[in-house]
Amino acid sequence: MLNKSFRYYKFLLNGVSKYKVHSPFVYEFIEKVLEDKEVYYCYLAIEHVRRKLAKQKQTIILNDLGQGNNSNVRQTTTINRLLNNVQSSTQKAQLLFRIANYYQCSTILEIGTSLGFTTAYLANSNKKAKVVTIEGDPEISSIAQNIFNQLGLKNVTLLNSPFDSILNDVLTDSFQLIFFDGNHSKEATLRYFNWAKNHINDETIFVFDDIYWSESMKEAWCVIIEDSSVCLSIDLFSIGIVFFNPNREKQQFKLVHSSNFY
Repeated sequence: MLNKSFRYYKFLLNGVSKYKVHSPFVYEFIEKVLEDKEVYYCYLAIEHVRRKLAKQKQTIILNDLGQGNNSNVRQTTTINRLLNNVQSSTQKAQLLFRIANYYQCSTILEIGTSLGFTTAYLANSNKKAKVVTIEGDPEISSIAQNIFNQLGLKNVTLLNSPFDSILNDVLTDSFQLIFFDGNHSKEATLRYFNWAKNHINDETIFVFDDIYWSESMKEAWCVIIEDSSVCLSIDLFSIGIVFFNPNREKQQFKLVHSSNFY
């Protein structure tokens, strides 16, 4: 916690508020996406299911928590504890919904399903969108599929497989939005980024979760934003977003905003 607090202090030293942003595209992103306060129709239903799951104390055995752990190590936890420890927050999931909704992303890939709540938000951002989500742990995958069934989601394909064994095949399709929330290590993050960037177009958006989760994740983020294919990066501390349109001037922004704490 102290390390992350120190990283945020350093982030603040180089960060800017929206009032010092001179890019019309980024200012519009702040106004229309980050600061969109509308309570969309799907929010209540998804959060109702989340609250129900938070009451479940059933014990489950996990093979892979998706954060760079050794997948051969089995861990015992409860569903409600898992919900608190590994599932993206409501605020972060709703921000991803707003990104996908505002840019009308029609093909979405999520690397790391967890319990499926972020997936549910992404799937509701555009009912005609094709959403593919990958989860390595069979127990978590089963819970997520049950949540999708409860919410009546018809546009989600859940793949239960280790990321490295399936991702290259999945990426033969082109995705407009990819959310990287799987293995939180520098090596894996850069490997998945390099695989995915081979299939980008001018409308592609990559979102990376927990870019300050560790020093190695911060290093991975620094490598990504310097990549020649990336034209624009937005560092929100809680997540990092990159755009690829080659017609844009290469720019990097660290935005000081309430979303830093999602």
